[in-house]
Amino acid sequence: MLNELFSKLRQAFRRGGGRPDFVSVLLPFLIIVAALGALAWRSYVLSVKMEHGATTIAEQYAGYAAEITARRIDAAVRAEMTLASDEWQQMERQLGNPTTAGLRDWVAKHEWIVAAMYLPDYDAENSLFVGEPSANAKGQLRLDREFYTSTGTVGYTYDPHLLLAAVNDAARRPPLVQNESSAPLTIQQQADISLVYKPVEGVEKLDDGFSFVSSLAAPLSSFGVRAVVRTVYVGGKGWQNQRVMSLWVSLLALVLTGIGALLAFRGMKKEAETMSLRGALIANVSHELRTPLSMIRLGAETLKLGRLKEKERKDIEDQILREVLLLSHLVENVLDVARMQNHSERALAFTPVGPRELVRSLIATYESWIESRGFTVSLDLDETVAEQMWDRDAVSRALLNLIDNAIKYSGEEKKAIEVVLRQTSEHVILEVKDHGIGIGAEDVARIFDPYYRAQFSDTITRRGAGLGLTLVQQIVSSHGGRTEVESTIGEGSTFRLLFPRTSEMAAPLPAIHQPREAF
Repeated sequence: MLNELFSKLRQAFRRGGGRPDFVSVLLPFLIIVAALGALAWRSYVLSVKMEHGATTIAEQYAGYAAEITARRIDAAVRAEMTLASDEWQQMERQLGNPTTAGLRDWVAKHEWIVAAMYLPDYDAENSLFVGEPSANAKGQLRLDREFYTSTGTVGYTYDPHLLLAAVNDAARRPPLVQNESSAPLTIQQQADISLVYKPVEGVEKLDDGFSFVSSLAAPLSSFGVRAVVRTVYVGGKGWQNQRVMSLWVSLLALVLTGIGALLAFRGMKKEAETMSLRGALIANVSHELRTPLSMIRLGAETLKLGRLKEKERKDIEDQILREVLLLSHLVENVLDVARMQNHSERALAFTPVGPRELVRSLIATYESWIESRGFTVSLDLDETVAEQMWDRDAVSRALLNLIDNAIKYSGEEKKAIEVVLRQTSEHVILEVKDHGIGIGAEDVARIFDPYYRAQFSDTITRRGAGLGLTLVQQIVSSHGGRTEVESTIGEGSTFRLLFPRTSEMAAPLPAIHQPREAF
């Protein structure tokens, strides 16, 4: 039956086209949930049965503990009274005729005896008394127990409480004790034993367990043994209840499984987005490479004909050079993307670099490309900025990526892009300002993430794969700096690269304000 179900699911997936990756997590998750549900129900049923059985055992154990303790106390009482009788008869054989001193010593030896009287068979008038025997309702001398000896009769009155104290060890001994042999089973006492006066025999259900009372035999029939077994040993309430534990553990397992499935779904969704963006990167790179290669090929074929005027030839050469520079920029970005995906860093070559000369050289090199997009660049360079220890190619590529982004995300009105170079006491700052469509506040925090692209109505039609700003941030971070961005929807964006200042390598130029230059 399961095989048929799986085959139908596979057929449905094939008809739907593509591989539904979510099913690879959803189906196992549903199976695990069903299995955990069955285990939880089975655990609950077994817990109920176990608790019922344990409750029955607890009730029986309370009765057993009370009965066995009562019989043990009865036996100890009989043994104590028999021992007193044997000691008196042994004293008679040693002394011959009992004396008051002997009777007194015998009573003192057994503290539970309050008073005693010896009545000889041959002469009742020579009876011996010790203590103060009590009288019954008719005024007659009351003796609780008596026994016969070879020469007479001994009667005595005892205190039940003192007698119970004499057999205290028997009352305190647990009904079950650990076996002193090498047996692996260890049994511990689980019942609370106590003595009660005028007991009511039988079992009683308590809030937290069971109580069973068993009366003692004569002469202590006015006392009983009470054994209490607490339900903490058989389930109890709250977290000590097996049913509650099984349900909570099952619920926790379901929650953890759900969290795992959710994380798997998120990971798969992220992976799908990454794969889609990688595909978009390949498509964009292919498109970007095709156009300049076509222009280079066309220019080369035109030059090969050799029938061109000097101005025409120079224009074609400039166009070929411009396209070669663009190809070089694209190739460097692709290499950086490959390094990023392989988690390897590009070794930077730090050399003394003049920031002003770097900016002017970059703008001059890509001037024709920028103008071909319909833009100009306005420069505002602080002439007091001294040479810095930078990787020239990396910083140039970061600045070019920002200019490329400014062109890409500008509106229909193509205003000048502003490049500003200035410094503070701690940083040398490169700023690129545009007057484009701007970036929303919810996107600003993520635009430096790999493959992330801010959401616009025409995001799909704009070339790019969301890696340019990631590369910019990595380049600045490798120089020990940081990136900042300020943006307003509909007004434009300002990207700021803050490089830490290095020691001045040459005397700074005079502080002459350089007017804005237009390219």
